[in-house]
Amino acid sequence: MPINRRLYSLVMRLAVPVLLLRLLWRSRQHSGYRSQIWHRLGFYGRHRASRSGERVWIHAVSVGETLAIAPLLERLLSEQPHVSVLVTSTTPTGAEQVQQKLGGRVEWCWAPFDTPGAVRRFLEHWHPTLGALVETEIWPNLLTHAAARGVPTVLLNARLSERSAAAYARVAELTRQTLGHLAGVAAQTELDASRLRALGVADEAVIVTGSLKFALDRNVLREANEQERLQFGAGAFDRPVWLAASTHPGEEEPVLEAFAQLKAEKPNALLMLAPRHPDRMPGILAMPAMRRYQVVRHSAFQRGAGATSDAGAATGISLTFEDDVLAIDTLGQLGALTGCADAVFVGGSLIPHGGHNPLEAAAWCLPIISGPHTFNFASIYSDLFEANAAVEVDSNTLSAALLDCLGQQADADRVTAMGERAGAYQSAQEGVVERQWAVLTAHLP
Repeated sequence: MPINRRLYSLVMRLAVPVLLLRLLWRSRQHSGYRSQIWHRLGFYGRHRASRSGERVWIHAVSVGETLAIAPLLERLLSEQPHVSVLVTSTTPTGAEQVQQKLGGRVEWCWAPFDTPGAVRRFLEHWHPTLGALVETEIWPNLLTHAAARGVPTVLLNARLSERSAAAYARVAELTRQTLGHLAGVAAQTELDASRLRALGVADEAVIVTGSLKFALDRNVLREANEQERLQFGAGAFDRPVWLAASTHPGEEEPVLEAFAQLKAEKPNALLMLAPRHPDRMPGILAMPAMRRYQVVRHSAFQRGAGATSDAGAATGISLTFEDDVLAIDTLGQLGALTGCADAVFVGGSLIPHGGHNPLEAAAWCLPIISGPHTFNFASIYSDLFEANAAVEVDSNTLSAALLDCLGQQADADRVTAMGERAGAYQSAQEGVVERQWAVLTAHLP
């Protein structure tokens, strides 16, 4: 074992108790973090995975990666029915998305910690014949042990920000050895590709495919939106509706301040507030700024879904014009709910988190508002800003941008044109699934 990976492995082993304690700590908010916790160490008890046939293993960390890779998973299941598919997750919310989107059609497990023992036990238990990691999952022991077992591994929907690339460059030799094990890389942009090549991915292994997050099926979104609207009743959204999507701590305060200014001009306005992590909702609802508003939670309608064509009637809850805030405390419906909005703020961008995917809003032809911190989707936001399909704000200018979109003096034609330009940009990014599919299937046994 090279000395740099030996040191890395020692650090990972020493970190295991801390990682386990962190999972137990986080399980106070979500019990899923302690569920089957020993699987993260590669211990599976009496469960024995079948070793017959081919098994494609895909690792999607959490919700965003799972939703991004879903079109490829669906195609893999339909076009390669003889192949077993294993999906691994890191977070309970990611695991829930696997269950919701794919049910019993795939096998599922926690991804192992990146220690030599956990990785070796994971590979010996599941016996994959092809591995696919999603976005920026670059794990030295995982990739090295897979290569040693003759398991080709690809990196799909790969992205690498300038900041992340600089961090990997600090351990250049370990990074070079690790990336050299990748059999193929589907990079989102030319910048991502060049950074990965500079760090050690073979030139011939990398192709630029675009982002899977462009791969939105508008017909599926429309059908899901119709189902959402049925839950709330006809006309529930016949008023100015603002969606604050994927917000993080430090963003709800300026969002609520901007909403207060909108309410001053449009008293019937509705805020759909969707924190990135729904388990934060109790704390958000306890904020002093929320006390002035009538709030209804999306989960209250979801509990009645399917019981009748009107879930609100089934639960005794309805969305009325007296309600000010629809709190989105569920996962998996945000793309459909986006179609109920008239303008969208995409969170993770007022703080230095790096922003979240704006393309669902673009698919609905909606004007997009974003903070200045968008390095996770730098190329996409650069294009949207250049096309005048999105506007950049900070905490002090968010209110003004919202009023420009939905306020009393808003120019409806200008706002509509802004949304149409966003929709045109999203529509132009066709073919990404086909290109990423080619990277994956090139290494199928």
